[in-house]
Amino acid sequence: MKSPALTLLLLSTLTASAQRPLIGIFESTSSGRGDNQGQPGVRVLFHQSGREWRSYNATCQDEACLQTVVHVYPSVTTWTLIRRGKPVAKVAATTPAAYHFYSEIGVQAITNPAAVLNLETRPTPDRPDPPHTILATTLPTLTDPDNWQPASPFPLDVTHVQQAFHKLYPHPKNCTQTTSNSPSNYHDSTITDQQLIPGSSYVSNKNWRILQVTLNGYLCDGPPDDAWVDHWFAVSPMGEVHHLGRLMHLAGAADFAHEGHSELLFQVQGGNESGYKLFYDSFTHQALATVTYH
Repeated sequence: MKSPALTLLLLSTLTASAQRPLIGIFESTSSGRGDNQGQPGVRVLFHQSGREWRSYNATCQDEACLQTVVHVYPSVTTWTLIRRGKPVAKVAATTPAAYHFYSEIGVQAITNPAAVLNLETRPTPDRPDPPHTILATTLPTLTDPDNWQPASPFPLDVTHVQQAFHKLYPHPKNCTQTTSNSPSNYHDSTITDQQLIPGSSYVSNKNWRILQVTLNGYLCDGPPDDAWVDHWFAVSPMGEVHHLGRLMHLAGAADFAHEGHSELLFQVQGGNESGYKLFYDSFTHQALATVTYH
């Protein structure tokens, strides 16, 4: 028989574990069919482990795994859905008995899908993978204490980001014409600052900035190399530049742990790292939750 002190310790440990904040994302068609025409669900992304955020790192290589990987995730979760800082729904979501598609791993089905059908733009033939921006949290509310806001990029930041890009990709492969990808046509190229076009830009009240840039001028008729897609960079208050990744969309900024500072969640929309990236502690740490479609 366990002693009362040991029982109390175990109960306290279980209670603390149950109260750990979770981060999820609402996806309008993520549950049920694996073909972008399913039911609304919440994809469970990250849990807090001490001072760090961790993904569930649940991947499968065969169909048998789809039957067992469900046990990695909580069986039932109550989520608050947040859009642009405001709660838009409170839903219960359940992990299925088994997943049927790799893309469903980590998705909980919302028990009352009719209540959230119009919260997010659903896929269309012209836009099969719209960005997801409705955050899901197990906390009752979310705030953005760093107050990330869209803003025009500072000219000096653009210059520093261009310099950082040149160091990352000093001579990206390109073609002299679009009619052939023969070895003689595919060559190292020299790019100019004018080819690096600034896109979305945000600034926080801590004077951190993030900036998206895209390299223009790709002439080959095949898929572009890594350099020729959009990239995101963070710029510190001291002007230090950090490369964050490519093919990403900012899903939102929020204090997911209620600790007084914001984390940034990006949706990764292509390449070998489809899924979601979370940046925290002034961009010194990150966590990746992958989504496998094949």
